[in-house]
Amino acid sequence: MMNPRATIDLSLNMIVIIIISLVILAGGIVLLNNLIGGAEEIKEQLDQRTEQRLNDLLVGQGQQVALPFHTAAVQRGERHIFGIGILNTGEVGTSFKLQVEFDKLIDAQGNEAALTVNPAEWARYNSQELTLLEGENVKESILIKIPKDAPSGQYFFKARVVLPSGENYGNAQRFYVAVK
Repeated sequence: MMNPRATIDLSLNMIVIIIISLVILAGGIVLLNNLIGGAEEIKEQLDQRTEQRLNDLLVGQGQQVALPFHTAAVQRGERHIFGIGILNTGEVGTSFKLQVEFDKLIDAQGNEAALTVNPAEWARYNSQELTLLEGENVKESILIKIPKDAPSGQYFFKARVVLPSGENYGNAQRFYVAVK
């Protein structure tokens, strides 16, 4: 016959294991939700006006790389989406990669200012290799998320499309963010 004390200990151990398992499950769900939420932020859609202008530049004018609206005034803690289009005009292969770099900061007095952080880290975009057949085009979003402690000024960025050889494809596109 079983000892009643051993039975109670076994039941309490089982309850403790169930509680620990539920806590771990809840933590995993919260972590997964944060990861999915971050990915959705990057995947935000371009507005209709940007889509139309990119179509005009890529298809109508045959530009290899186009960034139609290149300036934005953004408050600290806010974000802005720039749209960039890439058209494979041929003879360069099918692999392309988008890169966004920070160039410089001009402060309110018109002087170039030094920073302790790299504003290129504010950019969220698809950094994976893009595959485009000849004549195809793609429109990508570049989300710039300004931190609440960013200094005021005009931030200059450069978006480049790079081939697997490291060579630039088309012209580098400059865009500017005025932080207030």
